[in-house]
This record gives sequence, C-alpha cells and structure tokens, in this order.
Amino acid sequence: MARPAVSVIVPFAGSPDELRAAVARLRGLRHGDWDELIVADNRAAPAAPDDLGPVRWLRAGGVAAPGAARNAGARAASGEWLVFVDADTEPSPDLLDAYFDPPPGERVGVLAGGIDDVADAETLAARYVTSRAMMDHRSTLVHPHAPYAQTANCAVRRDAFEAVRGFDEAARWAEDADLCWRLRQLGWTLEERPGARVAHRNRDTLRALVAQQVGHGAGARWLNRVHPGSSPAPSPRELVGQARFFLVRAARAARAGDREAARLALLDVLARGAFEAGRLRSNVPRALG
Repeated sequence: MARPAVSVIVPFAGSPDELRAAVARLRGLRHGDWDELIVADNRAAPAAPDDLGPVRWLRAGGVAAPGAARNAGARAASGEWLVFVDADTEPSPDLLDAYFDPPPGERVGVLAGGIDDVADAETLAARYVTSRAMMDHRSTLVHPHAPYAQTANCAVRRDAFEAVRGFDEAARWAEDADLCWRLRQLGWTLEERPGARVAHRNRDTLRALVAQQVGHGAGARWLNRVHPGSSPAPSPRELVGQARFFLVRAARAARAGDREAARLALLDVLARGAFEAGRLRSNVPRALG
C-alpha cells in the first residue's frame, strides 16, 4: 500500500436523485480495497439508494448539521485518515493519491485540498461565486486568526480527529474552522494539498446565495464566541466604508460600460450585508423533519 488507508465521508441531506448522483461521484474515485467510501445521510427519514457498489450508506441522525453527519461517518470508519468532501462536489478521480503526495509529517493533522467553483447555471449569482472564488482555500489559509481548511474538501488524521472529539455538533456553520483551530491548540499542523481537487457547484440563485451568506455570518458570530477575537463584527463606520467601496466600484464599472462588473460589485454589497445580518441569527442546528 503506497499511502495510508483512507475513509471518504460525505454528509448528505438532499433529494433521492441528489443522493444517487453523490454516490455515483464517489464511485468515480480511484480507491484501494483498504479504503472506505461512506455517505452519512442525516435526513429525517433516510432510505438507502440502489446500486451502492463499494459505497457504504448509513443513517446519521436527522439533524441539520453537516458536522454531526461527518462525526457519524467517522465513528463508523476505520481509515487512518478521514477525507471529508461535500455532497455537491465532484472529486477528481486521483483525489486520494494526491492528498498524500508528498507524505504528511507526523504532526500534520489536517490537509487542505483544492476547491474549484463551478457554475452549472448561467446566472448572475453563479457567475458571482466563480468570479469571487468564494470556496477557494487560499482565503481560509490566510485567515487573520489562524488558517483553516474547508470541509468541502479536506483530510484529517484520525488520531488528531479523535483527540478533539471531532466536530462540534452544537454548530450549524463554521464547524470546520473550529475543528482546525482546536487541533492547532493541541499542536497539530495544517498543510495544503492543491493537487487534491474537487469541483464545487455554485449557488445559482440570489436567494440561495443570500441564505449561504447569512449562515456564514451566524457561524462567524459563534466562532468569535468560542474563539474570542477570531471573527469580530465590523463597526458601523467600517460597514458603511465597505458598502461605499463596492458602490463606487459599481459606479465606475457602469460608467466604463462594463455592466457585468457593475452587477457583481452590487452583489458584493448584498453578500456583505447578508453576512453581517447573519450575525443576528442562531448557529444552533435544527432537527430535520
């Protein structure tokens, strides 16, 4: 075996058709007999799809928290490394091998894979996500508090994962940053693996984009509570300054005849506003049903 045994874990809470598609994408991964492919289904009344092939399906508890589903998958897994990818991603076939080239050091607890934003629909919202590379790990790896990997595509050493008891199931959003920062406090390190890539399907409606940003805002407020000073809210003056910056950018683009750039700058205002409004929302998961 040229690399460690890996358990790939996908949290799921979508439709039956989306479940079949997620299973098909998992089956496209090149993997060894020593690896595991696991779908942790946290719908309220889950049912296993047909034709699972090498994929293992399990019930994860019916809570709207991907961290809870990932923990359920990890408890059922046996791999030395846990690779977490989201159900709406398409992993490259060589994902598992790419994660371990080069082999990580003994104190590396997290590997951050690459994430490519992909617009399946030709909508303004989808183009906005692509233009801003919203899922790119390069933004989270330079976080002012400390780097972290997004669980849309990352690998965590099992020993490290168990040392911090996995994801905090009290959080709906931002559980990935919290996990990485708790690991860092115990001396585990993070390395980037840009060759281990997945394609992430963009939010393609304004409503979905706003809902996502509201969720991220709720997660930021929770993070700032459990990791004081990590994600402070901007002052009203700073918020006004940010809005003015984007509005000026939109006006300049409009005057130059670049209507697309003008629209995208206006979406910056909307997305930023939704994020900050999300700080007023709860980050506690709800039961699905």
